[in-house]
Amino acid sequence: MPIVRANEIDIYYEEHGSGEPLLLVMGWGGNAESWKPQIPGLAEHFRVIVFDTRGVGRTSAPAGPYRIPEMASDAIGLLDALQVAKAHVFGISMGGMIAQEMALARPERIETLVMGCTSPGGKQAPGFKKLQADIADFEDEMSSGGPDLEWFSEFLKHLWTDEALAKADPHLQDFIFGLIRYPPTPHGLVAQAAAISAHDTYSRLPRIRQPTLVITGSEDTLIEPANSNTLAERIPRAELRIFKGLKHAFHLERPDLVNPVIIEFIQKVRQASGHTPRIAV
Repeated sequence: MPIVRANEIDIYYEEHGSGEPLLLVMGWGGNAESWKPQIPGLAEHFRVIVFDTRGVGRTSAPAGPYRIPEMASDAIGLLDALQVAKAHVFGISMGGMIAQEMALARPERIETLVMGCTSPGGKQAPGFKKLQADIADFEDEMSSGGPDLEWFSEFLKHLWTDEALAKADPHLQDFIFGLIRYPPTPHGLVAQAAAISAHDTYSRLPRIRQPTLVITGSEDTLIEPANSNTLAERIPRAELRIFKGLKHAFHLERPDLVNPVIIEFIQKVRQASGHTPRIAV
C-alpha cells in the first residue's frame, strides 16, 4: 500500500497515468477511491495523483482540531515526497478550500488551479449561515450516535441528481462503495467539518496569480453556486464554468462533461506559456 510520511502523518496515495502531474484533492469525508469516475479520462493526459486527506480512508487520523492550511501543508508534503516540483491542482468542495490555501502559501508549486463546488468561506460567502447551520446539525448527529443511514440517504440528495439516484448510476455506486470500503473516522469527519467552518480566504483571493478555472453544478444545494461566481470575480483572470442541472457531485456524475473542460483549460494554459513545466525536483 503506497504510503508516504509527510507533515507528521502517514498519507495514502495512488498514481495513475503519466505526464505532467495533476493532484486531485477530495472533499469532506471522501477518499482517493472517490475519484474513480474521473481518473481514467484524466490519466490519459496526466500523471494523476490522488490521496486520502487526514482523518479519512487510509491516511492517519490524528485528534483534531484540523485546519485547512494544515491540510494544504499535507498536500504539499505529499508532492515533496513524490519529488513533484510543480503540479496542476484540482480541488473539490473542501478540497477546493485546500487548493486555495496551497496556491496562497506555496504559489511556486502550483502550475494551474481548478476548483469545483467550493467556497472562499467567511461571512462574505454566499450561503455562509446555512453552511454553518448544516455543519452544526452534523455535529449534533455525531454527538447523538449518528449519522445513520437515513441521514446519509438525505445527504446523497445534495450530491447527486434525482435521475442518478433513481437509476443507481454506476458512478454513484462507485462513490458509495469507496466510502464503505475505506470509511472515514468519526472524529476525522468532525474535525474536517470544523476546518471547513473556519475556512476564510475571501480577503486574500486577489493574491492568487495562477491560471484558475472555477467550476460548479448549477443545482448544488450544499455549497451555493454563487460562491463560484465570487471566487471567479475575486481571483484575477479566473474563468468560470457552470454545468447546468447538476449538483455537488457534478464532476463524478458527469466526468464525460467535466474532464474535457479541465483538460482543455490546462492545455490552453500550457500553449499560452510556451513551455512544459518541470515534472520532478
